Amino acid sequence: MAGQPQTSGQPGVAHGLVQHRPISSAIYGLITVLAVLQVMDVHPPSGWAGAVTLFGTTLAVALADAYSDTIAEMIAGRGHITRAELMKIARDVAPVLTGAQAPTVLLLLSALGLMSVKSAITLAQIVSFLLLFGFGWRVGQLLHEGTLRRLVSGLTLVLIGGLVVGLKAAVH
Repeated sequence: MAGQPQTSGQPGVAHGLVQHRPISSAIYGLITVLAVLQVMDVHPPSGWAGAVTLFGTTLAVALADAYSDTIAEMIAGRGHITRAELMKIARDVAPVLTGAQAPTVLLLLSALGLMSVKSAITLAQIVSFLLLFGFGWRVGQLLHEGTLRRLVSGLTLVLIGGLVVGLKAAVH
């Protein structure tokens, strides 16, 4: 039937839809970016230090995620993991770094003197919220929902990101 997702034979699995893991990893990475940016907003670093801290934090989260997935696979496989399984884990956790790219570039621009660190942090926060909205919109689109549901999906992720920023701001 036109407009309906084709099923793969498994209940609840639509043909052509991406697995949930990369999407959840990218969202998790963006939330991490927002948390780091909130701290930077209160205690602005230099442009270089900000870029290294932001990217380094998301890299550390991705590595911890990869390590925990590797250990889980090794336990499930009785101690050994194949190269293919290791590559799959790397592909699955790589999206954690997705959200750090644009904000890191903005902080690098401040390090080069093209904008102030404060402006770079503010723009990086805006970009992160826009990316969260975009992921939410895309999730709604993948679920074949109408425009209103896509909008609600995008705004839900923005609200979650805002909650993280709000909590960090209240604590500091």
